[in-house]
Amino acid sequence: MDESDPAVAPPPLAGPFRLHTFRPRGRPDVGTPTLFVHEWTSSGFTVRGLVGLLDLTGGHCTSRQAVVLPHERVHADQVQQLAGRMARGRVDTAPILLAHHGPAPLRSLLDEVCSEPPRLVRSLRDQRHRVWALARPSELDLVADQLSRTSALLADGHHRYAAHLRLLTSGTRGADRALSVLVDHDDTPLHLGAIHRVVAGRVVETARRQGWGVTPTTSTNPLHEMAPGRIVVWESGRTHVLTLPPTPGPPGGSGLVTTATMPVLALDRMLSGLPFADAAYHHEADSALTEARRREHSAILLPAPTLDEVLAVVRQGRLLPEKATSFQPKPRPGILTRRLRDA
Repeated sequence: MDESDPAVAPPPLAGPFRLHTFRPRGRPDVGTPTLFVHEWTSSGFTVRGLVGLLDLTGGHCTSRQAVVLPHERVHADQVQQLAGRMARGRVDTAPILLAHHGPAPLRSLLDEVCSEPPRLVRSLRDQRHRVWALARPSELDLVADQLSRTSALLADGHHRYAAHLRLLTSGTRGADRALSVLVDHDDTPLHLGAIHRVVAGRVVETARRQGWGVTPTTSTNPLHEMAPGRIVVWESGRTHVLTLPPTPGPPGGSGLVTTATMPVLALDRMLSGLPFADAAYHHEADSALTEARRREHSAILLPAPTLDEVLAVVRQGRLLPEKATSFQPKPRPGILTRRLRDA
């Protein structure tokens, strides 16, 4: 794939970072355009984010200067289909999810807002949602000032983001702003996990042939071998720990930062020759092992990255392969939506 193609690699946007107010679709009690604080609780995690319309008119720039940082590739055909549905329905059905290191004054404002009774409380299946409004001019001015110096990682919604950019290029009304929720990772961090692989083919033999270190272990439980920066492979009833070979980084970089902190980058290259037609992906390592044993395939257990590790790779102008990160929990769609024509 050509990573310079905007439909494959959504381009970062130049600053400043802006969240515009809006009136939610189907919320007659919200009389004026407003920003919102959305808090959701699921599986023991509580996350809150600032909800507004992300300004997409800042133009393209380099990753080092960007205010929005996509980190995964997308499929051009999926982007096209999604853009078509959005254009026909004229609606944002779910926000894109952004994560950043928020400034203290903004965090204090959200604490103050959330100390008041919420405007909306709703439970959807396994999630509980609460929503507050920010409509006072002083609040909106503080948000605008604090966000003018921020940048954010696009944690989830890469295809929706790319679809908005495609609609923006086509002149579709309302596509210059994307419904977004901005999470302060220092306040209520999302759980950032790895996505494990189950593949056919001899992973251990392939790793040795390409110069990786391969260390068999005597552990009866591969889960006990998992650790930061370590790739664990279960294959043919045995557990192996893989050591990444040194790989030059981009010009002017530190050389080892991308492979040392994000093993999935090197793994993606190493596995490029193996059969992936029936590859499976798992958010839980134990479920990957269960499937690998059942199908007599290989399980590849990856370490969980940190937000700063992902940012370091993106700042180098690189993209991660698909299924490289898992940001959880994501809010269920339908709590806040907006018509594209609504400001």
